[in-house]
Amino acid sequence: MKCLNQPFDRGFTLLEVLIALIFFSLIGVVLQDVTASSMSNVLKARANSYATWIAENKLTELRLAEGLPSPKQYKEDIEFGVNDWQVVTLVQKTENPDIHRVEVQVSLIEEEFDEPRQIRSLTGFVGRY
Repeated sequence: MKCLNQPFDRGFTLLEVLIALIFFSLIGVVLQDVTASSMSNVLKARANSYATWIAENKLTELRLAEGLPSPKQYKEDIEFGVNDWQVVTLVQKTENPDIHRVEVQVSLIEEEFDEPRQIRSLTGFVGRY
């Protein structure tokens, strides 16, 4: 037989449930922030890798081409990966007439911004062999 004076001790009180909900909500917010930060870092690393590949490819193209490129600035828009990129190549003379200095600037073209955002700049030399 049950005693009628015993407190009812099964389940949680409303206060305990509210504290648990607040606790789990805070954990969810922190996890969402960490996940968003990680995704942002991954996207930045991918953009840096792509920009480096584009700049190195452009410098290699100039090195493999016959003759030296004319000293001037070249600008082109390309598609690489899932993005559009602007590649600006500045060719300058050096003291040696058989070697030109080449600077390749790679910028990400984003629809929400008016100007492309520069990601990578690579400088190298192209020579006549």
